Amino acid sequence: MYFLIGVIILIVFVIGIYIYIKYRIRNVLDGAGFSGMNLKDIIDEARLEDQEVPKSLASMDRIYLKQIEKDFPDIHISELKRKAETILMNCFQAIEKKDSSSLKGKIKSFVEEKILEYQGKNVSFGNFKIHNTVISNYKKDKALATIYFSISFEYYLNTNGKEVKTQDRVKLEFIYVIDESELPQDITVLGIHCPNCGSPITNLGYKSCSYCGSQVQEVIGRVFTCNDIVSY
Repeated sequence: MYFLIGVIILIVFVIGIYIYIKYRIRNVLDGAGFSGMNLKDIIDEARLEDQEVPKSLASMDRIYLKQIEKDFPDIHISELKRKAETILMNCFQAIEKKDSSSLKGKIKSFVEEKILEYQGKNVSFGNFKIHNTVISNYKKDKALATIYFSISFEYYLNTNGKEVKTQDRVKLEFIYVIDESELPQDITVLGIHCPNCGSPITNLGYKSCSYCGSQVQEVIGRVFTCNDIVSY
């Protein structure tokens, strides 16, 4: 008898908790402007917004542009931004073709990681559209000057025939070698490879490849060169 009463009390308690939680959730949703919507509707609306609203970018153009132009009077930021956008589109074309042979360094690694991500799937990136390109950071020391560009873009990702509109963004790193003698001896981030065997050149001071002995012509001139690209 007491056991049955205890079970009934427990059931009533659980029902009461359920009603209370449902009531609280409803109040929160009403306060957030989701009145009359169930959870599925809310999830669908959030998914639709994620597909339609471009990824946000923190533009630092106003902060860094004048300093960059002061340090490099001949620079054309608009041209460098277009170059960044072209590199981005070339990367996605390489991902679509599953071929990174024309790329080097960290750019090649970025593409190969994406290819691996879509391994076993036929993918394409239709209606590729760039929304905005901004300066997100700028650094300069005795050895290097580095400009970081952030790009927001969209495309229709087609995976094995299933198409989904996708908003995305990346950050690209452009470097300018100011003084080779000031570079750390173990620097490996410049994406320079031997033209003979393709092995990485780990130090700009090297005049020959440590793997095959071929003479290495310096490929980093007095220009900003794209060194890295990452999704974020």
